[in-house]
Amino acid sequence: MSRELMPLFVDLSGRRCLVVGAGEVGTRRAELLAAHGARVCVVGPDATSRLRELVAAGVVGEWRQRAYRTGDAEGCALVVAATDRREVNRVVAADAARAGALVNVADAPEEGDVVVPSVVRRGELAIAVTTGGASPTLARRVRQDLERSYGPEWGPLTALLGELRPRLVAHRPAAGERRAAVDRLLASAVSDLLAAGDRAAAERLARRILLDEDPGPVAPAPAPMVEA
Repeated sequence: MSRELMPLFVDLSGRRCLVVGAGEVGTRRAELLAAHGARVCVVGPDATSRLRELVAAGVVGEWRQRAYRTGDAEGCALVVAATDRREVNRVVAADAARAGALVNVADAPEEGDVVVPSVVRRGELAIAVTTGGASPTLARRVRQDLERSYGPEWGPLTALLGELRPRLVAHRPAAGERRAAVDRLLASAVSDLLAAGDRAAAERLARRILLDEDPGPVAPAPAPMVEA
């Protein structure tokens, strides 16, 4: 049955999240949650060597070396059911829903209310792709295409726009003017300069475009390398 999922980025910093299942999938989910600031508890009778390392390093806060018990989901913002037994995952999902937690069922996304997307991340820029669980392979392919289209320079470009935004808002109070200025920046050589590692020249050009400043000469963008 098709579902209309709302794309949503959630701040899990400091919030308790439970992962049931300590195998490869559970380990990946636990590491992902921990990387985004969640307080992660993993439940499972056995664990991968990677999960044991994460627990020993304090990255994952807790590993309960036992089977899931009703009540483990209490007080959690998000629960991930990632065991290799569908019946257990269904019990975990039902318990988590009763506890008011969001639920991700790793092997059957349609049985939960959260789907973990395939993500391209460039600094503060995050592009998420999901098929709602219909085809993870398709989502991965689209993500790979996006990775080629949006190179590493988009991270510093996003950071630069964030730094200049307060002055841009003050200099151009009208939203339409701001959008037009940012469009001009995106069509300029700023990203090429960032790709070449010349952050100073990129910032000078960005300030000229966004703020009408004249901070000095801007070096031309480097010509693309052409193989003989």
